[in-house]
Amino acid sequence: MRVSEFCGLTKSDLDFESRKIRVDHQLVRERGGKYYVEKTKTECGCRFIPMTEEVYRSLKNILVNRKKLKTEMIVDGYSCFLLLDKDDKPKVALHIENEMRWAMKKYKKLYPEKPLPHITPHVFRHTFCTNMANAGMDIKTLQYVMGHSDVGVTLNVYTHASYDRAAEQMAKILDFKETDMHGKQRKSG
Repeated sequence: MRVSEFCGLTKSDLDFESRKIRVDHQLVRERGGKYYVEKTKTECGCRFIPMTEEVYRSLKNILVNRKKLKTEMIVDGYSCFLLLDKDDKPKVALHIENEMRWAMKKYKKLYPEKPLPHITPHVFRHTFCTNMANAGMDIKTLQYVMGHSDVGVTLNVYTHASYDRAAEQMAKILDFKETDMHGKQRKSG
């Protein structure tokens, strides 16, 4: 999910019983500090995302460790945002991006001989999409999970062909055809 969608998640967006996450809005903060909630980037951005076991545990952990506030900030009718900053206000994308920059800077200081590529929340989204495609998730399902309105975005921007992937796919198809062909020969012969 997009980082602004993640920051917009509230307790009521999480259905732990059915293990799904409702994504139908995102949290934004203007330069002046005013918070507002807006619709997802695209109409297809409104979706339910399944919780994997790891996501389930992580979200439970966020809620267990979330500070208990006497008064929750309400933004355009939404409250109980999952992530809070040091001032008990909801975190926005900039908070997450700054935290990642800080972690990268600290890592570079500790391990100057082992540089990391530039990593952002969007890089994680991109990597997730590519990994799901490479693992065999069908493209229409992946489009739904990512919230893309156009499958072309999913295909062209987020997934990458590689020699290894091409070789794997060709071997799978050719092996299947060879097995199928031998099976038919045995039946007729």
